[in-house]
Amino acid sequence: MRIAKKAVTVLALAAAGVITAVAFRYVPLHDFVEYWTAAHVFMRHQDPYSVEALMKLQQAMGWSEAQPLMVMSPPHFLPFLLPLGFMHSYALARLLWLCLSIAMLVFEVFILWRLYGGDDDHRWISICVAGVFFPVWHCLAVAQIGPLLLLGIVGFLWLERRGHLFMAGSALALTTFKPHLFYLLWLALLLWSVKRREMRVIAGASVTICIALTAALLVDPAALSQYMALIRSDYVWEYSSGAGGVLRSLFARSLLARSLFASHSHLLQLAPMLPGVLALGWYWNKHSGQWQWRDRLPAVLTLSVLTAAYGWPFDEVVLLVPVLMIAVQSLYAPRERSTFTFWLAGMFFASLAVVLRYGDAGGMTVCAGGVLAYLVVDSVTARKNESSTPACDSSLAL
Repeated sequence: MRIAKKAVTVLALAAAGVITAVAFRYVPLHDFVEYWTAAHVFMRHQDPYSVEALMKLQQAMGWSEAQPLMVMSPPHFLPFLLPLGFMHSYALARLLWLCLSIAMLVFEVFILWRLYGGDDDHRWISICVAGVFFPVWHCLAVAQIGPLLLLGIVGFLWLERRGHLFMAGSALALTTFKPHLFYLLWLALLLWSVKRREMRVIAGASVTICIALTAALLVDPAALSQYMALIRSDYVWEYSSGAGGVLRSLFARSLLARSLFASHSHLLQLAPMLPGVLALGWYWNKHSGQWQWRDRLPAVLTLSVLTAAYGWPFDEVVLLVPVLMIAVQSLYAPRERSTFTFWLAGMFFASLAVVLRYGDAGGMTVCAGGVLAYLVVDSVTARKNESSTPACDSSLAL
């Protein structure tokens, strides 16, 4: 029976690969084009952060927008793009990228399922949960690096749980490819490291970043200055996204706001970070005495993504951490399982509707807000039941 299931799985994956390969000829250019063009520019020892260079290559591929898509990740991310620079077929490269992304996601959800106490017999549920989580579809559709970011989170949790703190830091270094999404996680890590006088996680991350950065500078010695030039340019403010993007959009419609923020309206993009830091301060003060990363990271991660200065719905793939934690907790309670199922399906359709109607800026807040709301409600419910159920699992408690 198991052999038959494996055979069906292999055939399904092969069929999906063939269909995808054919479909890619008709799929519009999305985010993968920025990685593809930056990789080829970088391999030629040129500036991978040059708007002009990437615009020229992307226009040759059919890009028709006024601005090119730029890689905004720091230079130590560039070595991970080098394999793309050796591939001449865009369709083949994107197909391989998709297969690798799916493989990473399957591996990650299996690890998370086990990490939060799920048994192997019900491991298939983790795949179903991931399949109904809207950011997964969005991420795979535009070929973003969400699975790589999630790998850093999962690796950190798995290795830290086993006491391999230096290696846990090395895994967590992957999150620095989009550091703005994880600013509260790194702040919490700093507080945790100081309180415990334990610097191995930070040391592991620092060494890994330095090695990757050195590799990038060997190919392009000016990568750091080129990156800083892009960050200081107006391109950074070209796009609005996440909670800050929603604020910019709302304030742009207000005459009073336009008069108050005249030439600094882009600073609203950073505004959500302030309540995020305050919320983390409260959360740390409440739980620092019994801090376990497996139990506390889901809430910190959700709050960080929700209040990040920038972010898109495909970045919320990393929220599979709290979602799968909730799924395992709900598995053996019929009422909670039903609630979780309707909630997950509701988030999928709500995210899709908001993205189609209002764009990615509003869509970014739906899943993160939904996950945080679930955690808060579950925490309140758990406290009410504590007196009648002393052995209640409090891993979801805020």
